[in-house]
Amino acid sequence: MSLRVRLVALFAVLVAFVASAAFAVTAALARVEENHTLVMDRLQPAAVDSRALLVSLIDQETGQRGYVLTGDLTFLDPYREGRRDFALQLAEMRRKFRGDSEMQRALDAVQRSATRWHRVGAEPEIEARSSGDAALARQLVRAGLGKRAFDDVRDRVSALQAIIDHRTERAQERDHRELRTLRIVVVGSRATVLVLLVASALLTRHWVLLPVQRLRTSMREVAAGRLEHEVAVEGPPEVAAIGRDAEAMRRRIVSELEQARSATEALTQHSPVVAGLRRELSSTPRPMASGLDVAGMVLSAEGVLAGDWWEAVQRPDGSTALIVADVSGHGAEAGLVALRFKQRITALLDSEIDVDSAFRIAATRPDEDVERFLSCLLVVIDPGSRQVSWVNAGHPPALLVSSDPQEPVVELAPTGPLISAVTSGWTVGTAPMGERDLLLVCTDGVLEARNTAGEEFGEAGVVGVLRGLKRWAPEEAVAECAEAVRRFAVDVRRDDVTCVAVALSGS
Repeated sequence: MSLRVRLVALFAVLVAFVASAAFAVTAALARVEENHTLVMDRLQPAAVDSRALLVSLIDQETGQRGYVLTGDLTFLDPYREGRRDFALQLAEMRRKFRGDSEMQRALDAVQRSATRWHRVGAEPEIEARSSGDAALARQLVRAGLGKRAFDDVRDRVSALQAIIDHRTERAQERDHRELRTLRIVVVGSRATVLVLLVASALLTRHWVLLPVQRLRTSMREVAAGRLEHEVAVEGPPEVAAIGRDAEAMRRRIVSELEQARSATEALTQHSPVVAGLRRELSSTPRPMASGLDVAGMVLSAEGVLAGDWWEAVQRPDGSTALIVADVSGHGAEAGLVALRFKQRITALLDSEIDVDSAFRIAATRPDEDVERFLSCLLVVIDPGSRQVSWVNAGHPPALLVSSDPQEPVVELAPTGPLISAVTSGWTVGTAPMGERDLLLVCTDGVLEARNTAGEEFGEAGVVGVLRGLKRWAPEEAVAECAEAVRRFAVDVRRDDVTCVAVALSGS
């Protein structure tokens, strides 16, 4: 099963559960709200209204009995007000419970019993007393017909109240039950979401992180130089496909290295002079004891010999001299010129002679090939004083760049002409080198690389690469500059490409 399908299925499960939990919680809340509305807006007001019905009936009976006993017309006021209130309260309850057959039947029973009491009890007794026949009024009272009719009204009102109380009790029970269900749903949802999140994390780790970590480990083995290490990763098809692509790339690299090794062996066997020149022009950076970190690369434009070369020489006073030179032309003839100049300058720098004299002596002994000329940049870095001294013979300026983007870029500009059989007059420049500064030296193969639009990579391109470094280190700077030039240039092999970077150790 593909990783896409697994993740979609996992996401679908999470969404389905969250949606179900949200639906359950919403439904429970709706039922709780419904019960609350029923109790607060209908049943509790109905209970108050039913008790008000009973109060109005008692007011009627009290006023009617007082008038029958005393004949005082003022006692009829509560009776009349009670009848009016009773009618209004009964009509209001009918309106509130319109469509509720059980309540409508209970209200009809109350109204019929009240009407009967008025007809057989209250009105005859009041009429007898109003006619002046007190004896007849007392006789009707003693007969008890009105009392029995009134008791029936009270029973009907009590039955109405019982219905309302029963409904209220049931609604409250449902409310408690729904609240309990809501609590269970919320707690259960939280626990289930937690379980699902833990399961998702474990599955993601098993499906993605562990296979990617194994792939990363295998690729690091290859990147560290163990090219025989097979890149094989088990896991989802997408990760396994990346592993297969990486393995195909490893095999391609191994194949090309084998071809390069074969070419080198053939060169050594059939062209030992060229092989020797290539070996002698290869740089040999000095160890960390010099107090500097040095990294560099040379990409030849023709064959295996480049007219460019660089070298780092540790001087007797503890400073380090960095030489970068670019001989005009390519191939074996340019390589011979470069080798002769390298032997002269490195021998002089390995002595006690000062930089100015060493450069002048090396540059004023021209080669027999008078048509050849070369540019050279000699930079002497003293880690103790954190100073750089340089002689620049027509070479592109070196750049002293701080890791702080607010600091300006310092150029180690030319201090004299190109080296040839007819030139002289080089001077020495100096500049401070900060703890977080990085010195980058490039030949014109880097700065003059052109894209499809004819634009040069230039100093701005180099500075842009340095400002984008993820790790402020010479090897990172050289690798990123080389890669940037490869991506930028239409033909990176148009000229020799050399790039060297230096920083104070531990910076």
